[in-house]
Amino acid sequence: MPADPTAPSGPVFLPLFQKLVPAHLQTPWSPEDGMEPGELEALLGASPAAEEDPNGQGRVPMPLALYEFHLALGNCPDLLETDHFFWDADELEILDGFLLFLEDAGETTVWGLRLEDADLPDPLVWRRSTGADSEHGVWTCEGGTFSEFATDLLDWTFDETGDETEDEAVE
Repeated sequence: MPADPTAPSGPVFLPLFQKLVPAHLQTPWSPEDGMEPGELEALLGASPAAEEDPNGQGRVPMPLALYEFHLALGNCPDLLETDHFFWDADELEILDGFLLFLEDAGETTVWGLRLEDADLPDPLVWRRSTGADSEHGVWTCEGGTFSEFATDLLDWTFDETGDETEDEAVE
């Protein structure tokens, strides 16, 4: 069968995510910050999401942007564990028809990608009004794709000027 001519021929989001290391940690990105595809596939296969795969294939329904995010930053806790915690590849789970990938530090809110959008390279991000352990919650669209959301969240997290109060900025 011939290759899909519309499929990307190489990484699409990987360079964007790799640039987050020097932008926020002032150190060059290195392969140790990310992971190899085989390592990522093994972790994904061990995740609760693989066990809950609605297609019964034992695979995590993984959009390209989230996959390349893990390839670029899967071993970089300085970016993944801040005020929000990006879930490791072996921790991804499915809830309410969403693939969960992020939780706030207080475990009161989770973010996910709709499973019906898993075939999209960069689907919209949705936020649940309660944490993953809560029985009920309301999902709201964040209005941005995964790549936009992840980079904006990390930019906001590491924005030193955003932490100043108005009085400190005047002094």
